[in-house]
Amino acid sequence: RVVYVERWNDRANLRIVSADGKQPPRALAEGPWRDRSPRWSPDGARIAFLSDRGGGRGIHIVPMEGGETSMVSTADFAPLELAWSPDARSIAFTAAIPASAAALSWALPELLGRLRFPPPEVELFVVAVDGGAPRQLSHGGFICRGEPAWAPAGDWILNAAARAAENAQIYALREADGEARRLTDGPGANQDPRPSPDGARIAWICAASEPAFYAVRKLCVMGRSGEHRKVLGGLLDRDARGPQWSTDSRTLYFLADDHGATHVYAAHGDGAVRQVTNREERLEGFSLADNGRAVAVRSNATEGGDLVTFAVDLPGGVTTLAEPNQPLLAQRDIGAVEEVHFDSAGNTVQGWLVWPPNADRARPIPLVVEVSGEPRAMFGYEFPLEAHILAASGCAVLRVNVRGSPGYGEVFGDLLPTRLPGDDFDDMMRGVEAAIAKGGIDTRRVALVGGAVAAWALGHTKRFTAVVARRPIVDWTSEIALAADGWRRAAWMGGPPWEQASRYVARSPLYAAASFATPTLVIGSDAQSQELYFALQARKVESALLAPGAEGDRGGEAAQLSGILAWFGRWLTPADSPRP
Repeated sequence: RVVYVERWNDRANLRIVSADGKQPPRALAEGPWRDRSPRWSPDGARIAFLSDRGGGRGIHIVPMEGGETSMVSTADFAPLELAWSPDARSIAFTAAIPASAAALSWALPELLGRLRFPPPEVELFVVAVDGGAPRQLSHGGFICRGEPAWAPAGDWILNAAARAAENAQIYALREADGEARRLTDGPGANQDPRPSPDGARIAWICAASEPAFYAVRKLCVMGRSGEHRKVLGGLLDRDARGPQWSTDSRTLYFLADDHGATHVYAAHGDGAVRQVTNREERLEGFSLADNGRAVAVRSNATEGGDLVTFAVDLPGGVTTLAEPNQPLLAQRDIGAVEEVHFDSAGNTVQGWLVWPPNADRARPIPLVVEVSGEPRAMFGYEFPLEAHILAASGCAVLRVNVRGSPGYGEVFGDLLPTRLPGDDFDDMMRGVEAAIAKGGIDTRRVALVGGAVAAWALGHTKRFTAVVARRPIVDWTSEIALAADGWRRAAWMGGPPWEQASRYVARSPLYAAASFATPTLVIGSDAQSQELYFALQARKVESALLAPGAEGDRGGEAAQLSGILAWFGRWLTPADSPRP
């Protein structure tokens, strides 16, 4: 059996399907709530999962055959991640603990609502499945990260965690009394510990300790007490994630992105790594069963998130277990997706050009350029839903993996240490030229949607007819970029907030607001989104500010897309054509 989550805009429910694909999927517990993180009990009879049913986030258990669910007591804590104990009697989970108000005993009661507490600690707990209050295992400023993992004997629980200002390290906490042992050390980042089935070794993902803008995440292994640490597959210059042990504890399987695709790799104790899959696809949710069958969620140019299974060690095809989007896609015309490559500053840059359905390239087509606003995000062979929706409105969409994108190795990822935004903007503009050179693009109607690079483009080019700046946050790079320009943020006194913000943006070399002229829709509720919008207004540039909604706003994603369509529809549609 395979258990998975099927998600809509307004809910997410558990489904179960036979691993051979002969029985169709069926609902385990369907309703207007959001379920996530299903985990099999060791005997396969029950499934534990997180859900907001009942008005809060809690741990629920449902029998494999379906039926009534039971809830595990987690007191007032909202679980973030969970893991069954090997004997199926307990569940380990992480939860955030807000900072205590005791430290603010000096403050008058009327001030408490205005004071800002420190970030919450994320601690590790254990709770019995058959009842009882949870026990807190970790103490003293832990920030646990990721899913806990039990040692096969059930006596220790592994978790990545950070204390104070240190990078995340791998800790082992004794289930009986919470004694903590740090298994890794040094300034490098560590995550995703996974003990081998025989309990002799621990695999985890580690990053280099030397300072770098971009460091490849490597698959590592060590003894059960942290001894004999070794990097597996050191020659593989790609980010490893989701390690899974074979049942004989001899092989580690993991995912890594490469040039727009996701592949499964196998690492052995001698350090050798071989590539298991080689398909034009993206994979998520990789899980490996004891019999060597793997399951994952696959997306490619024509499949929008299918559940598939395949053997990791035997040649053969892929069996599709669930195609939840296929009925909808069968009713839609899908535009062609064309892979493109072009040169920029001596680098080969990869991108994808999505054409409108049944496009007539004899007539000039508007172009929308899409650049990711998130670090370590890569466009690839996945089904590009937003791009297809934009293409259906009559635009070609260019998606570019600029310098700094993962999937191309550490050298390519580390090319933005001092000019970000800037070098990524140069790559994007080379991509526009490459798309136009293919023909069929209306050079007078070119638009841009992106994050910080979109804000940068506003002050550095008049090439675009319209811009959407989606959460143009630059704080995570501003010190790097501003240091290169010898500029530091100044403080201003007096004046309304919009005036202060516009002064900041106007004086910042990151924005170059004096050149603002392109109609811009800003999407975001953070301070920098508002600063950018106020600066546009101060320059009398036609602009609008769209708040995406609070976390958990189930209509926020659709509202953003509707806003983008309306904004580009206004500026990219010819005057003699009906507007969408």
